[in-house]
Amino acid sequence: MSLSNFSGKTIALMVASGFDEAGFIAIQRAMMNAGAKLKIVSREAGLTNAWNGAGWGMSYPADSTLSNALAIDYDALIVPAGKRNIEALKNEAHAKRVLRAFLRESMPVLLQGEAIELLDLIEGGTDRPHASLETSAVDNNNENVPVIDENLVTIASATELLVEIAALNNVLGEAESETRAA
Repeated sequence: MSLSNFSGKTIALMVASGFDEAGFIAIQRAMMNAGAKLKIVSREAGLTNAWNGAGWGMSYPADSTLSNALAIDYDALIVPAGKRNIEALKNEAHAKRVLRAFLRESMPVLLQGEAIELLDLIEGGTDRPHASLETSAVDNNNENVPVIDENLVTIASATELLVEIAALNNVLGEAESETRAA
């Protein structure tokens, strides 16, 4: 899978303690291989903790706090799955502000799993086509597929093949083409 549109881009990974560690590592690996600069933007200053299945996972250093984050500093936003992660972000005013800014400015956004619930916090967010946690979009092979609405990519659960990252790569490429054309 070629992720060439990520090369040289700065990607914000918005988290709070409790994000899915396996999905985080897969995203981190994909971004490193694509030549992107992945920046952890966390509710917590210093270290933020992953959730690894049935218990706490590793701690990761935050590059920035949500209270200091500005959408203009990044090329795209990824919010990984994790029930604890999303419950904490739902109660964070700065998470709402950052997500709203990315969507308002038509910047590429990927919401995985429970992160789709963050659309409930944004005016008009639930009106946009998006994956549903109850009835996920599936292809002919009955597999989880991303739903793309302009700059927004949503998927009911993270996939091992990271098809949602490939979809975000395509959205990032389209956004870059439109910027050059303007």
